[in-house]
Amino acid sequence: MFIDLRVHSINSKGVDSPSRLKKEARDLGIEVALCDGIKYDDFISGIEISARNKRELRREIISSKKFDIIVVHGGRAEINRSAVSDSRVDILAHPWLGRRDSGVDAVVAREAADNGVAIELCLSYLLIQHQRLKILSSLRRIKKLKNKYNFDILVTSGAKSKYDMRNKYEIASILYLLGLEEEDIKESINLPEKLIREKGIK
Repeated sequence: MFIDLRVHSINSKGVDSPSRLKKEARDLGIEVALCDGIKYDDFISGIEISARNKRELRREIISSKKFDIIVVHGGRAEINRSAVSDSRVDILAHPWLGRRDSGVDAVVAREAADNGVAIELCLSYLLIQHQRLKILSSLRRIKKLKNKYNFDILVTSGAKSKYDMRNKYEIASILYLLGLEEEDIKESINLPEKLIREKGIK
């Protein structure tokens, strides 16, 4: 079973209703976490936090503790470092966003490993042609640091519609084409289930 930990419904950045996403997920044989900032009874609930500085980020993390999954919208160096330094954060999303580099340096890598914060590889960005080369370059850098510091790389679809959702076989194929080793692919696909189990959500 693959669990996609970052999917958006019409209640946040998406275009489909939660019920439509649930049906599509069932058809694909996956489970999803809706990162809408809404506490759902029949979904793993998540929130994606966007903050301007580390003080605001800390405040948002404290007010988000009711959610199963806390994702931080990465990109700025201050936010990337603050996010991975806080063990209440589950996922640092797209740390490279708006940057010329990958957004993951030795400090971010070490803190992510120490605090159990996963670095996200979001497949939706790979569908954007002008982003693709940059993401592949960032991924190569992130992979090197993962080998050294052993932090987790988490794969999500970042789906904003039912058509963006992927089953685990499609995801494995994409990761293979991106150059990930078989062991890394397996680990990335199994990581969400492990995270959910460790948090006692299911």
